[in-house]
Amino acid sequence: MKIAIIGAGLSGLVLAQKLSRQHTVSVFEKARGTGGRMSTRRADQYAFDHGAQYFTAASDEFQTFLAPLQGSGLVAPWTVDIAVTGGARISDKPKFLAVPGMNGLCKHLAQDIDLHTSFHTECLKRANGQWTLVSKDGDRMGPFDWVISSAPSVQTAALFPDAFMAAEAVAEVEMVGCFSLMLGFETPLDLPFQALKSGTPPIGWMAVNSAKPQRPDAFAILIQSDNAWAETHLEEDRDEVTAQLLKAASDHANTDLSVAAHKALHRWRYAAVSKSAETPFLMDPDMQLAACGDWCLGGKVEAAFLSASALAEQFVSRTGS
Repeated sequence: MKIAIIGAGLSGLVLAQKLSRQHTVSVFEKARGTGGRMSTRRADQYAFDHGAQYFTAASDEFQTFLAPLQGSGLVAPWTVDIAVTGGARISDKPKFLAVPGMNGLCKHLAQDIDLHTSFHTECLKRANGQWTLVSKDGDRMGPFDWVISSAPSVQTAALFPDAFMAAEAVAEVEMVGCFSLMLGFETPLDLPFQALKSGTPPIGWMAVNSAKPQRPDAFAILIQSDNAWAETHLEEDRDEVTAQLLKAASDHANTDLSVAAHKALHRWRYAAVSKSAETPFLMDPDMQLAACGDWCLGGKVEAAFLSASALAEQFVSRTGS
């Protein structure tokens, strides 16, 4: 059976790994590389985990998945003390990172996968019970027996037909945005923390990215906005957003961060989940469409893994392989 998976983040790649044992699987990603919100951005000597900052592992299934990756050095514990301000809360569960960047885990999973990057799927066409993917450039890939979307809920809803049996459930999911401000410095700064969780907008998170295990030495700070603040500023001028984040972050750091030699702002339109689908995955066996992702279970890296794993298990039980 031929299966197309849209999205090369953790969900899409875990699903591809599991289904490719019995089926012909191709993964399509609109970006130039893998990772999704587990991405790493590099600029000159600097590196920034500008999406997910770390992950935890509460379930036995995710812990079992991570164990050999820890053994091979692809995943490392992060024992940092995280400062907390403004009533913010931090889980006391052990924290983990992919190395040498957060996208390292997805790069590893993609090694033996038929992966097509820079393919922005604009729509799906169905004929004779099979699906064709059509890109924004008009390129076509297919036919496929099944299409599975691991893209954010809004993008999945736009791709799937209204007749998809779980269309209403997808439409009810709510995701919120975030800005990531990346700062690189010529010389290290003496900050009162290595990582900070803020409950005072516009800042949601700050970390010295270069202090994480096996990152480049060039001093780099990653600042993420509060999600609710980002939602009200998503369309605001980028320079103004940068200025507001710099001012607030400088107050937290007790130093002027505007002296950074490198500054870059990334907007995540769908960064976190405020209302999930409250189910591990969504499937329409008649249309041969399915969806998975962290938004099915409430966000976070572990949720992305569990969603993909549950869909793979159900897919095997329904198709018999």
